[in-house]
Amino acid sequence: MLRKYHIGALLGAAITCGTLFAAESSIGVAGANELRYPVGARGSALSGSFIGDASGVDAMFWNPGGIAGTESNEASFGQYKLWADMTMYQLALVHNFGNFGALGIGARIHNAGDLIVTTEEMPAGTGEIIEPTNSIITFSWGRAMTDRVSLGANINLVNETIKDVTAKGYTLDFGVQVEMPYEGLSFGITLKNFGPDMKFEGYGGVENVSYEYDEYGAASRVTEPQFAAFEVPASFHVGLAYDAIEDPRNRLTGYAAYQYNNNNTYSEYRFGTEYSFLSTFFARAGYVLPLGVPDYADYPDTWSAGVGFKVDLGSSNMYIDWSYKPQENFDATQWRS
Repeated sequence: MLRKYHIGALLGAAITCGTLFAAESSIGVAGANELRYPVGARGSALSGSFIGDASGVDAMFWNPGGIAGTESNEASFGQYKLWADMTMYQLALVHNFGNFGALGIGARIHNAGDLIVTTEEMPAGTGEIIEPTNSIITFSWGRAMTDRVSLGANINLVNETIKDVTAKGYTLDFGVQVEMPYEGLSFGITLKNFGPDMKFEGYGGVENVSYEYDEYGAASRVTEPQFAAFEVPASFHVGLAYDAIEDPRNRLTGYAAYQYNNNNTYSEYRFGTEYSFLSTFFARAGYVLPLGVPDYADYPDTWSAGVGFKVDLGSSNMYIDWSYKPQENFDATQWRS
């Protein structure tokens, strides 16, 4: 009975935290957007709607409580092809340590592509090309607290580098998953990317400057830009999953989630569905419906889709997944994992 009270208190605290931070929101003031990019082809194809039953190594990103269900060891590798020649690579490992729970470690490397350096004197480019690179190292823990409730948490170490300046910081994620008494229904809550503001530091932009009105022979002045701090993209997620069909050959699962974005973009409803045949072939689709978008804003709803296959390797299984999401003004984004 005491454990039930503890679980109820944790669920209540999660909802309360989400409500409190939702009270102050502003659009477009957060940085470190690589924290928001979806991880894994399955989650991307479902438009991030499977908060309620995210499982295995992919759950490190979507709901860390879901890694508690890892049977032994799981590993994943993926490539995310974004717009404008940007690419992200992801690698993650999870091992279940029994009563202690499951531990995971993951890395995400985001390359923004080649950027041409310009100045006021040379607006067409100086001839120098830089490649901004961002990285996220994640340490994850998840544990089954009862046969129906699992909890999890992440710490994400964030590093952003643009030429000679660097911003470093960390964020925390918390996740809860609950199997409801109603058969086939599960529920999840995730608080993502809570952490202090980040700020760029370094020697980038330091210049020796002389002005026309300086006296002849006067020494040049050294100027150093002052970088403003920026918030990390915190968000609050609530999701449901329901197995509408489940038999030895077929499984059809529906997903619905609400995502509150505190300081970066509009909040959203997210929907998805996954069909599985013989637990070997998977077809997925998802849809995002943004909320509160003003008439003047160009913020279309978006859909996504994908497929997956399970390959039996004897003592282990390999899953091959792909997802596709169109973009209005850029090339479509694709995940391969």
